[in-house]
Amino acid sequence: MSGEEQKAGAARYEIEIEPVPEQVYVCLGGRGPIAELRERGRRVAAALAATGIARAGPLMARYPEAGYDASDVDFEVCLPIAPRTDGSVPDRVDGLPTVLIPAHHAMVTRHRGPWSGLAGAHRAVTQALDDVGYRRAGPVSEVYLVGPDQGVPASEYLTEVRYPYAR
Repeated sequence: MSGEEQKAGAARYEIEIEPVPEQVYVCLGGRGPIAELRERGRRVAAALAATGIARAGPLMARYPEAGYDASDVDFEVCLPIAPRTDGSVPDRVDGLPTVLIPAHHAMVTRHRGPWSGLAGAHRAVTQALDDVGYRRAGPVSEVYLVGPDQGVPASEYLTEVRYPYAR
């Protein structure tokens, strides 16, 4: 892809700096093909359902590696949980660990359409980081705001791509 093609693709994404609040997640991670994402998501959702702990938002995947091969990637799939009435959260949910992700700021864009097109959103955010001299500072997240679980066609999926950054 030429530099002009990359810029044209990046132009279709609006990039914003957004605060991401502190949140506790139940996560299932490890290496494997990205095709395992939906199955891992089902396993996390089943763990929550088995314990009666409330889900507090959409499914998210986190990628600690800067770039990856879709057939072998380190990633975790997470669901946010609500604290108990006393404010506490369990260390584990049905055998899966809980993870506290601290509040931070991230460069964010939203991608509408099939997940196969997410690479353009990632390129756009990476370019925006480069443009202002920032660097990635932590795992990149994809938050699946609208997806197959809502019964919509792939053209209507909405995914938020988040890059935590440092100056």
